[in-house]
Amino acid sequence: SLSVVAFYSCSDDNNPVDEIPQALLIQKDADAANYVKGIFKTQNAGSGYSFLLESATEATISFEGEDTDAGPSVSQFNITPGNYYVNWVWNRQFEAVAAANIAIETIGDIPAGAGEILSEYGKNTALGGAYFVRGLAYFYLVQLWGEVPLYVCTTYATGKSRAPVNAVYAQIEADLKQAEELLPEMTSVKSEPNKYAAAALLSKVYLTWATRTKDALDNIKLIKAISYADKVINSNQYILLSDITKNWGRYNKNGQEHIYTISYVLGEEGPNDGGNHQSHCAFPGFDVDPDTLPHISPSSIALYKRWDDADQRKEFSYTAHLRKPRTTKIYEFLPPDALPFFGKGIDRSFEDGPLVGSTERDMDRIELRYAEVLLIKAEALIEYNQKLEEARSLINEIRHRAYRVGAYADPSVTLTENDIDIPATTLDQNELRKALREERFNEFVYEQKRWLDLVRWHNLAETVKTVAIFPEYEETYDEGSFFARVQKHLKAKYAAVEANPTKYNLFPIPATAIETNPKLTQNPDYE
Repeated sequence: SLSVVAFYSCSDDNNPVDEIPQALLIQKDADAANYVKGIFKTQNAGSGYSFLLESATEATISFEGEDTDAGPSVSQFNITPGNYYVNWVWNRQFEAVAAANIAIETIGDIPAGAGEILSEYGKNTALGGAYFVRGLAYFYLVQLWGEVPLYVCTTYATGKSRAPVNAVYAQIEADLKQAEELLPEMTSVKSEPNKYAAAALLSKVYLTWATRTKDALDNIKLIKAISYADKVINSNQYILLSDITKNWGRYNKNGQEHIYTISYVLGEEGPNDGGNHQSHCAFPGFDVDPDTLPHISPSSIALYKRWDDADQRKEFSYTAHLRKPRTTKIYEFLPPDALPFFGKGIDRSFEDGPLVGSTERDMDRIELRYAEVLLIKAEALIEYNQKLEEARSLINEIRHRAYRVGAYADPSVTLTENDIDIPATTLDQNELRKALREERFNEFVYEQKRWLDLVRWHNLAETVKTVAIFPEYEETYDEGSFFARVQKHLKAKYAAVEANPTKYNLFPIPATAIETNPKLTQNPDYE
């Protein structure tokens, strides 16, 4: 892999994209830290990931505008190279790469002890953050588009071709290993990565890389996924919060389950107004025109009804009942009038605070949390087909928290571990794989992981076709009604993957990117 990375190093590059600003003066630790904080903000675009990573699945629909608009088009699998969200996410990731490249070269050239003073610790922390951002950006790029151009410095040949997927993964691996080495063990806020954030992301990278080919898993990479997950687990820095809802909201930032988050402060420069659009897009507010639809929502009441009422994740993930703050009024979001909302986009981190509405958007987005590390390790063990007892135990740990039993016991809960555990006799790889996938679905509703999971599991088309069993799929509705539109989207999803089962495992390269760089080729079936 080192030779692959070296091939894409700066030695072959010769055309400057832009000059490093001469006014950039980094003389002390605070200067370096503040500069790199700006790079972290390049990931703010992640609040728009839902329109790709959620809508292009069976579980989510988008009514953001007309059905020909960007979000609804993805929801119906009518995804084109000109789609706004396809362009948005592509462009923002390469902006992150460019910003990281400038930081790596600029800060890297400043000797520790220079200025007023830039310490070795300050320099390493800043550089580690830049490597982390570049690795994260390329991880999204390679998953969504496959082969992509590799830019690892501020000077490069104009119009690079797409690099092989393994070369991109090798660069991600190198960047995140460098980040892990340079970053401190802990940072003051979770929106600034530490070495365990790098280890957690590496664990996820190795799992995804190892399972690229369905029938030829890479056991060496699965072992690495397990090893890096263990680094996070054995650090004893993170826990599962007994109350899972305390992971979300303006007043729940920097929680002990959070490993790495994307910070949002309403009014800051960023996507539109700097706010987290996961909130705005999931919940239009209470006092709005009843015909106002959320930009994005669950696709069927079946997703809500299938869930055990005793699971604390159910009503928080798919919110069907909600009390308006400062009142006793309970709103209900159920058929025949509506579908539940994605509750993780509704700020409930207070008892009777301001209106829980679309203007309350300074909620951090969780990129990595401890629950995912446990399930990454469990998945890697299952795919490696080793230590299946441990994999089962890790899944049960997530279930214990969900049902508030065992170490997470709530006095009001009468269930015990025996009531909800995957039985000790369940050590069949396929059965555990099914249990793991169900638990990931339940745990990460509306956390921008569903499409990534289904593609990694090589069952996107198969899963999308399950919309045919949703009650809305065959029901008769009045023309122009909310549920008639739901049905239209469900049928469009099914028809698209039935016609081409593999097309949607990647998104199209943006048309503007190909116009700018003719060396880029389009992904299959999007020509």
